[in-house]
Amino acid sequence: MLQIPKTYLLSVTFLLSLAFPAWPETYPDKRPQVVVSVFNDAQVAATVLAHAEREASEIFYQAGVDVVWANCRAQEVRSTDTGGCERFDWPTHLAVRILPRSRLLRNEVFGMAFLSLEGTGCYSDVFYDRAVALHAEGKVGLAAILGDVITHELGHLLLGSNAHASSGIMRAHWQGEELRRMAKGNLWFTADQAGHMRGKLIAGGPSLVVAARSSY
Repeated sequence: MLQIPKTYLLSVTFLLSLAFPAWPETYPDKRPQVVVSVFNDAQVAATVLAHAEREASEIFYQAGVDVVWANCRAQEVRSTDTGGCERFDWPTHLAVRILPRSRLLRNEVFGMAFLSLEGTGCYSDVFYDRAVALHAEGKVGLAAILGDVITHELGHLLLGSNAHASSGIMRAHWQGEELRRMAKGNLWFTADQAGHMRGKLIAGGPSLVVAARSSY
């Protein structure tokens, strides 16, 4: 779950002392791949969604992971199509649903990943209205915000429970430093997180097959 405090604009500190890994790195021999099915229930403009997916792809690429995006329609979930929109397999095939809004969570929550007691899961939600509001209040592009929120929630699915970190893309509360790095396009996974994700994807992990939920 990602939260951004309402007071973030007042808390921009421009601290430069936070330690971040040196990027980019290269992984020529073992660059695993994850397929992500995207359900655009919020009807995000195609250009914005494409830019958001490129933003997320770049972050994962720097972590040594390739992402293949499958843009799905809601009706494909109930069809017999085998193109990747009906079933998912953890950790190599995940899903993100972009919802217009959350009806249940407070305004600071931008997304949610659904994990089992074992810390595995294939499904995540992103709340588009929160990204739009943050874009209107700050100086970060809408596609960059959306791409980073998608990355954060997919990170939860790949990293498991207790995936929040003290800095970077997996920090629980994005404040001044994270938003400034987001605007510059350099909000990354840590080296440890990158290695953990690659290890899970290379190993393949236990299979967890779920049906995609309908939007709410």
